[in-house]
Amino acid sequence: MTADPHPGWGYRPAIDGLRTVAVTLVVLFHAGVAGVANGFVGVDLFFVLSGYLVTNVMLAEYRGSGTVRLRRFYARRVRRLLPAAVLLVVVVAAATLLVLPRLTRVSLVADARAALLYVANWHFLGDATDYFAADVHGSPFLHFWSLAIEEQFYVVYPLALLGLLWLGRRLGRPTLVVASGLASLLAVSLLLQVVIARGDALAAYYGTHTRLYQMLAGALLAVTWGAHGGPAVASLRTRLAAPLLRQVSLAGLAAVACLGVLVGVASDIGSLSPSVRGIVACGASVVVIASLEVAPASGLARLLGRPTMTYLGRISYGTYLWHWPVIVLLRAALDVGPWTMAALALVGGTAMAALSFAVLETPVRRSPRLDPWPRVVVAAGLATSLVVAVAVVGPVLRNDTRPALRVREVPVLAGGGDSAAALAADVPAALDLAATEPPEYDYAACSPENVAACVLADHGDVTVLLVGDSNAMVLVPALQELAAEHGFRFAATTQVGCPWQIGLVWVVDDTARRDRCIAARDGWYDAIVPALQPDVVLTVHVPRDPGSRADGSTFAPQDPADDRPLEEVVADATAATVDRLTADGAQVVLFEPMAYAADDPTACLSGAVTVGECAFQANTEPFPTELLYRALAAERADVGVVDMDHIACPYLPLCVPMIDGELVFRNQFHLSNQWLMDHRAALWALIEATGALDAT
Repeated sequence: MTADPHPGWGYRPAIDGLRTVAVTLVVLFHAGVAGVANGFVGVDLFFVLSGYLVTNVMLAEYRGSGTVRLRRFYARRVRRLLPAAVLLVVVVAAATLLVLPRLTRVSLVADARAALLYVANWHFLGDATDYFAADVHGSPFLHFWSLAIEEQFYVVYPLALLGLLWLGRRLGRPTLVVASGLASLLAVSLLLQVVIARGDALAAYYGTHTRLYQMLAGALLAVTWGAHGGPAVASLRTRLAAPLLRQVSLAGLAAVACLGVLVGVASDIGSLSPSVRGIVACGASVVVIASLEVAPASGLARLLGRPTMTYLGRISYGTYLWHWPVIVLLRAALDVGPWTMAALALVGGTAMAALSFAVLETPVRRSPRLDPWPRVVVAAGLATSLVVAVAVVGPVLRNDTRPALRVREVPVLAGGGDSAAALAADVPAALDLAATEPPEYDYAACSPENVAACVLADHGDVTVLLVGDSNAMVLVPALQELAAEHGFRFAATTQVGCPWQIGLVWVVDDTARRDRCIAARDGWYDAIVPALQPDVVLTVHVPRDPGSRADGSTFAPQDPADDRPLEEVVADATAATVDRLTADGAQVVLFEPMAYAADDPTACLSGAVTVGECAFQANTEPFPTELLYRALAAERADVGVVDMDHIACPYLPLCVPMIDGELVFRNQFHLSNQWLMDHRAALWALIEATGALDAT
């Protein structure tokens, strides 16, 4: 993506054309174009190309001078990468003032700093970002994760290569030693990718150690096949790349076939995991590059080497930099389809890349005045990134200015009255978010080994147990107060991102979270519930029916081999878990999932003038889970159902995120703690109406 191509360094014009293919796949994926659901493999191709090209650059210098001048190498990296990256971060930070609300902008400060310091992959891994989701509403700096991996590679790899070259020269077998060393490192990284991907797909995707194998594959190809691999490699190329191979285009056919494989794994065909797709894409990329090297006259090489393709490849670094912010910021202002968004991203990203390449990147990279001062260049580049990270992005992104471009209209509300007044109310200049946050609750303290920690209030003989996910967690403070007011013993056992039904999980790429859910839930039903012997069990979860969430996450069977219809799986899991909870005489109260917005309404308010700009329509028809819960409550005397929609949205079907100056929602999927505390009497009335407490 970012290595400098240069004629004579194992470079063919077709290599630039490959970079055009790679960046196009990524843009189509980010735009959400159907059929390119796995276009993120374009990054895999970029990684292989980077390892290949940068190794050829260093080998060419080594063969010519007997060493690699590290200061000049790092200076070239700084001159090549930092100017465009710093420019983008500053421009995008300023552009967010036009379309993003204040709270959203503030959340981007750490993202921008991580991007400038090239640690974005570890930063976003810590935030557990779902990069594989087709929806791209998120950070305009997310794509820096791949650039961070490359730059971390560029810092360490030259040292490793020089060490191997020194050892190879001492042993008299430089090519063999370097190739063996790189192959060993590749094998370790590939093994880490395979092992870690089984337990944590995001860690395998974002981790530098799990991605090195792709850059090392390109590096190994350069050593064993590139133009500067030494006499042994030259002899090998002469023997294998015979005139017949060149003229009959066997290599060209191999390149076409493997490029087809690459495009195939970028599509939504098949059910390969991102890890497996990356491994396949890496192997196909290696074959394509090797084939193009020995068949520069093949039809594919000529196509990829056309002037337009090579030019777009030369500026692909800039296109990659700019296309993602274009998509994210346009999504905030426009409602367009995937193909339109892809066109806008390709045109806009390419235009900005071309401008940056001509006006900033090329002059800095080629300036002869900078050549004698590699140390100064490196120091100045790092200092610039640090200064911008510390002194620029914070003040810009934390600016209290409302976005200049507001595109949402106040919803039309039938009936008028108090709801109309709520919609027309002005949003305060400052939002008190502290009131929306619940007090600290250590849900991990409750465990089979420490059941006593599950009890959060003890004011009576009747035990009420809360079970569920983060939506259950936000109810804890209000239920603690209700326990004191109405005299009952209150306990809670919860887990973030975990359905309470045995045998169900949620569709997420965070396999570690999935495993934690299953382990925690086993502890609930095997140890905690029997020990507490609850009289009433309240079950709570966020919406997970198909179509209930903008991110597309849904229930899924815990057993991947269970191919029954999803509604049947959910119904059986719910009934079986209810049977288990009621086996010792407990009453179960099923909380229906509440109505939530497609976007964060509180963040929306931070960029709005009137409350109505951020109101949203709740679903008018019940989802399958709601119908299931109601049917169970109608059939069984030991099951009740609670619908909290009127607490969250008093003006149904319209949900108003601020009423009488008070925030209703904490974020997209959770109610405000203050709102729940102020409406706990209404919550208690709903629980009492189920009759569950009468049976205790």
